[in-house]
Amino acid sequence: MLYGTWDLQAAQDVGEGDLEFSYTFQADGSVRNRIGGAFLAELRNIDAVRQALDDGPLADDNLLDGGNVNWVGTWGLAGDSLTVNYDLLIVEVFGRVPILGKVTVLVFDETLDPATQTSLGFTSQLEGNVLTLRGESLTAGVGVASGGGPVELEGPASQAVDLAVQFLGEQIVDQGLDAQAFQHRQIGQSGSQGR
Repeated sequence: MLYGTWDLQAAQDVGEGDLEFSYTFQADGSVRNRIGGAFLAELRNIDAVRQALDDGPLADDNLLDGGNVNWVGTWGLAGDSLTVNYDLLIVEVFGRVPILGKVTVLVFDETLDPATQTSLGFTSQLEGNVLTLRGESLTAGVGVASGGGPVELEGPASQAVDLAVQFLGEQIVDQGLDAQAFQHRQIGQSGSQGR
């Protein structure tokens, strides 16, 4: 019943039209937690991101509208206990380019070593098209609940995660909610980033 993409309802209330916080659960056991939006346009200030965009459609960083931090791994469900394990971090940027339209570019990915892999447990409740998750951290793998990102991450990966942690902490997590509701994305309905 969890198959598909679930969008955080609180993200829709932030007033940032481009904000996406979603989980995508696949039948093969893979999961992606995407945190993205216009606030991640600040990724243009990271040297490694600018270098990755050289000679590409978003080489002019004025065309960069935002970005995504993606935690990728596996998931499992036993009763109402949902476990997610992350072993890959992917960072993308996106923008509108004349003639081409919307373009998304992967700027780097990092396979997490055992010290930086993250395993989180949630109590889940599904009612119709609403999934409620209660657990140790809203932003799977990011560690907002403990006040900061995984200290083992370094370089551009750490910088990208820190941007997401700071924004989500200020906009959503600081509301003090211990559970978050997610709305099931219907087939054909695009997310805030059109994916």
